[in-house]
Amino acid sequence: MQQSKSSLQLLTSFVLVYMVLAFAWWAVQLWRENDRFFEVSSQLLETRYGGPKRGVNLTELLATAEYQALVQRRQKHRRMILAEGIFFTLCLGFGLYVINRSAKRELALARQHRNFMLSITHELKSPLAAIRLTLETLHKRELQREQLEKLCANGLRDAARLQTLVEDLLLAARLEDNWRPVLEPIDVRSIAQDCMANLLVRFPAANITLAIPADLPPAQADKPGLTAVIQNLLENAVKYAPEGAAIQCAVEQTNGILRLRVADQGFGIPDAEKTAIFEKFYRIGNEDTRRTTGTGLGLYIVKQIVQAHGGMITVTDNKPKGTVFVVEM
Repeated sequence: MQQSKSSLQLLTSFVLVYMVLAFAWWAVQLWRENDRFFEVSSQLLETRYGGPKRGVNLTELLATAEYQALVQRRQKHRRMILAEGIFFTLCLGFGLYVINRSAKRELALARQHRNFMLSITHELKSPLAAIRLTLETLHKRELQREQLEKLCANGLRDAARLQTLVEDLLLAARLEDNWRPVLEPIDVRSIAQDCMANLLVRFPAANITLAIPADLPPAQADKPGLTAVIQNLLENAVKYAPEGAAIQCAVEQTNGILRLRVADQGFGIPDAEKTAIFEKFYRIGNEDTRRTTGTGLGLYIVKQIVQAHGGMITVTDNKPKGTVFVVEM
């Protein structure tokens, strides 16, 4: 990928230098031809006014209409050359800008797809291998009740991980197909509790607290969509924070506006990436060295669902460290 990017930049630079030099050469030639035409025309005019036996009266020559027309013609052609040069340069710069932006976008898209394929392969392979190992153990060995329960719990955890992955993929596909939320009264507190319970099955060491009033009125939202928002924000906080770091999910409703706040004490997000994290397949860091699991779809799904509800999501730094996501809709 890096080699392709370097080759593209080298080719773009070569084309730019060649076109600029070629245009400069032609511009100089046109300028010289214009001056040469003026000199030849001036000499012919001098010959006509001077005659064969008397000298040239330069004052009279410069005052003639023919000479003034030659001067105006030369100035006009000079302005044309300059104007065309400026216009060509602007068009060339704009064209190269568009081409370079499109090329960078294609490279970024290719890199995102590569990251997605690497991550999705890992996300599918790991739980499938764990489930297969669990089934093989159950099939080949006689286990005590305690061992059986532990293996079944592990298998259920991996199955839940696969289910979450498949649901995210399906939801991401539906979001690209003009998905529209189906609004209904929803108990946000109950949904948040279910999401937290599901995450604790996969991440037993997660330290999640809910700050949701018991008398919170029902919110008008799409239930699967809002569930995906809370689930992905909490899961993102768990994945990108040290084990056992405090994570708080707070919900309040004022004047019909639902406000969801998820704060963690994790590693934080650089300012330069606070916008990019909502892009499809985007993940912080390098996929080859990243330790956390994921597909880069979670925050993309969150933003699309929030926008479909007519809301907005913001990300800021937490104090003393970490990240805060705020959803209003």
